[in-house]
Amino acid sequence: MTTNTKLKLKKSSVVGRIPASGDLEYGEVAINYADGKLYYKHSSNAVKAFLDQSSISIFIDSDYVQARSAAIADANTVILNEYTGDSSTTAFALTHSPTTDHHAIVMVDGVVQQVNTYSLAGSQLTLDEAPVSGSELEVRTLRVQTGSVTVRDHANYVFQPITNTTIFSDSDINSQILTYDINKLDVYKNGVRLVNGLDYTASTGTSVTLLGGAAVSGDTINISSFATSTLAANKNTATLYTTATNQVVDAYNKTVSRTAKYVIQMTQGSRHHSQEVLLVHDGTTVSMVEYADIYTESDLGTVDASISGDLVRLQVSPTYTNTTVKTNRIEVDV
Repeated sequence: MTTNTKLKLKKSSVVGRIPASGDLEYGEVAINYADGKLYYKHSSNAVKAFLDQSSISIFIDSDYVQARSAAIADANTVILNEYTGDSSTTAFALTHSPTTDHHAIVMVDGVVQQVNTYSLAGSQLTLDEAPVSGSELEVRTLRVQTGSVTVRDHANYVFQPITNTTIFSDSDINSQILTYDINKLDVYKNGVRLVNGLDYTASTGTSVTLLGGAAVSGDTINISSFATSTLAANKNTATLYTTATNQVVDAYNKTVSRTAKYVIQMTQGSRHHSQEVLLVHDGTTVSMVEYADIYTESDLGTVDASISGDLVRLQVSPTYTNTTVKTNRIEVDV
């Protein structure tokens, strides 16, 4: 007579309940049939889960994934790298270095991987677990537009030709090298203001050509270059879904820039927090000073900085979950 034996797994019907590491043996499986999740003990002694298809769909449609996808949609360029798992490889070389972990979406067989299951160091992605043989790994990275600051002080150049001269450039009588921004200057001949395009042309940034006849010995040509400034800030937005410490919200290349100034804005619901941070590094260690720290209701987080590979990373430890951090960065070259 044959006896049917039922195999029962450890189980729970409570939504959100997860077995502790001590509840499971290696190779043992537990099921939460309210969440649709199977749990097992990983070799690291941590409990991890498999998801059913409906849970995967919910996760892909979640605010977490949609927010990160929206950030990529707003970017200048999204770069796709594709690999095939072999059950052993965990490190993968990318063709682009994401600025932060939030500038990458990692998918295995169409399932978005949570940020705490992998790490990024420059252009190398390292997964906690190797994708199984034959699985498809897709990594989409966001190329962030950079910016710069250009400042030119007001300058006045004086030329007094000895012979007939129509083109003025290089050093004036005070040994100043003529430099200007196009359409940002005035030209005077013996105190009389000349008209651009009629009396002179200035289209090179380093020379002025007279059109109404040459200046002669005894004439004085004054060229007044206006003060100008152009600011193109590096902007970034990161949403911190947990209160984990030192989450990376922005980064810059340490081989390119030595100093960076940040204006930081944190928002959580109706709470707002702003401050400025100045960073400088020696290639190994980052020094930081914070100032202009102000908030509307309560402190929304603390700021820190570190170096990882070639990246100087700005980090925030948020007080609350779902905190949005916006940054504007100004850099000074090495």
